This record gives sequence, structure tokens and C-alpha cells, in this order.
Amino acid sequence: MDQNMFAPAPAFDQDVFRQVVGHFASGVAVITTAHEGRLYGTTASAVSSLSMEPPMMLMCLNQSSSTHDAVAQAGLYAINILAEDQRDLAMKFGRKGGDKFDGVSFRLSEHGGVPILDGVIAAITCIVDETPRGGTHSVFFGRVVDAESSHGEPLAYYRGAFGRLERVKELDTYMNVRQWVLARRTPLGENLHISMMVEALRAEPDDVFNAFVKLTAEGLVDRTNAGAFIAAPITVDFSNSLYDGRATIEVGVIASRIMEFEQALLDRLRGMTEVMGQLRASENGSLREFLELHSNFHQTLVGASGSVQLLDSYRRLSIAGVWGEAWDKADWRTLLDHTHLTQLANSLIARDVNAAIEAVQNYTAQAKEFARIAIESRGGQV
Repeated sequence: MDQNMFAPAPAFDQDVFRQVVGHFASGVAVITTAHEGRLYGTTASAVSSLSMEPPMMLMCLNQSSSTHDAVAQAGLYAINILAEDQRDLAMKFGRKGGDKFDGVSFRLSEHGGVPILDGVIAAITCIVDETPRGGTHSVFFGRVVDAESSHGEPLAYYRGAFGRLERVKELDTYMNVRQWVLARRTPLGENLHISMMVEALRAEPDDVFNAFVKLTAEGLVDRTNAGAFIAAPITVDFSNSLYDGRATIEVGVIASRIMEFEQALLDRLRGMTEVMGQLRASENGSLREFLELHSNFHQTLVGASGSVQLLDSYRRLSIAGVWGEAWDKADWRTLLDHTHLTQLANSLIARDVNAAIEAVQNYTAQAKEFARIAIESRGGQV
């Protein structure tokens, strides 16, 4: 026998792994249970049938989840398979802390009294048989004691987005085409070819065309008299309008949700600003990594609203993809600053609404100025 057969596997880049498995489309379920008079629930996509004889299911939960411990102690759980119009439930139960069942309609199952959510397309109640562990998660093998279903389309999860599978794939194509346009993979003035993107992005022609139409409505793509699509130049006025729109959304989220922000979210935001500082201080600091962190900071904050639609609107106001090229030859460490984001994170931690809003306004003014410098250095358009 080969002595290396069971040798430890080499370390693998977690970001690469996350990106690869993100291409696997899965259904979305809320795992629920009850223990010592308290209800528990969490969103999960790692759910699968295990066997037909006897009927068994498996699902995986992070060991840091309170629902994980409750399922282990109760020995019983329900798999609530969400319908395509239940994205808000997926987001609600995906957050940590708080009363997740507040405002949610449900009933208790006949077997064990675990919550069955209203409107789901299927619900399966299971008794835990085995609980092997793997990495940060536990796998719960459940023997089915009850199952029911209704009509409807399932909610899908694909590459970080919820929705009906066809719609999620279309959204994924839209985001990829948008990044293509902003990164100027097709230079300004040249036609954007559907066939080229279909092959490069492995997308459907109709989805690419629909992305062009959406980007035209957003002002990022123009239509020529001949009917061709071309990337629209980004001017100072256009850039300013986008930053104003993003600031309006951020201020709204802060004003309405600041007291509800979880400590884990606040720690994550502050951690991002610390890494930004490290990148700026390092001679080998990556501009790409800095911009990605910058974008993730804002999207994480807006995502804390719990609204998929609001986060989608915010993303559509972003032109971050164009700045990598704009700053490519500049000393970005002296031009790009994260001070106001640090102030914003600290204000959120202090639950100081006025200071947080002021930090957003200061950041927005600074971002507009940096964008103006980048655009004017390119002759007034990028």
C-alpha cells in the first residue's frame, strides 16, 4: 500500500475553494428545533437526502451556531425548504442573535413540537441518528419521522445570491458583464460583443443581452445608432451622482438599524479597516486587495439591513471595478485613504448615529475628490 495514501492533504487557499464551490447551485432551507422551551433556527444550504430505505436526510451546521447545539441536545430537527419568494426568511435566519421567529408565521410539528414555517414548499422532521464532525461543521444524519410538501418553486443559492435558479444565473451574468465593462476589458469606443462574453463568461446569450440592457439603463453602456453596445465613459458628474446615491443608502441603513447591529458585524468592519491600514503601510500592499476590502466594507454594512433588494440597488451604484485601472500607475497609498472608514467603524461600535452619518458624508466627499483626480488625469473621462 502506498504510504502516502493517507498523508495530510496540502494546505488549500480558502478563497479559491469558496469561489469554486460557489458554482454549485443548491436549495435553501431553514433548520429549526426546540429545546427547553426555546425555539432555534438557522439558514442552511448543505442539506441532502441520504437514503430511501430507511428514509434519512443529512444536513450540516457550523459548530459555532446556537442552533447546532440545540439540535444536538434536542435530538430532533425540521428541514424547512424555502420557496422562491422567501429570500427575506433566508436572510433573517442567516443572521446571528436576536429573536429570529419574531414576525414569522409558523406552527409546531406533531413530532417533537419543532417549528414548521408557513409558506415553505416542503418540511421534513427528523430524529438525529448520528453526528459525525468535519472541520468547523457537524453532519446530522436524521431519520425521517414526518414529511410534507406543497406546490411552488424552490429558493436557490448560487455564488452568494438567493433567488430562483434561472434568475440567479442571470444575475450572476449581469455582475460578470458589469465587471467586464468597468474593467474596460473592451476598450472605450469598441463594440461590446455578446458572442465574446458568452464564450468567456460561459453565459447564455439572452442573459448577456439582458445585462447590456440593464447597464444601458444605469448609464454604464451606450447604444450606437447602428444598434451596437459600447461602454459609456465615466465623467466626474456621473461619478458624483453614484456616490451620492450610495451615501443615501448607507445613511438610511445606519439611521434605522445602528442599534441592532451585532457585535460580530462591528468587529468585522473594524477588522477590515485595520487590514486596509496594513496594506497602505506595506511596500508590497496590493491595490486590488485594498479596493476589494473597501467594497466589502460598504456591502457588509448595507447587507446588515437584511434587505436583498437594498443591497442589490447599492451594488448597482458601484463603479469600483474601474478604479484599478485608473490608479494603476499612481502612488495609490498617498491618494487613497481609509481614515473616514475607520471613523465610521468606531462610530458604529459606539452606536453614535450622528458621528456615523458624518463619517459617511466625509468619506463620500473624499471619494468624489479621489474620483475627480483619477478621471481628470485621464482627460476627463475613464
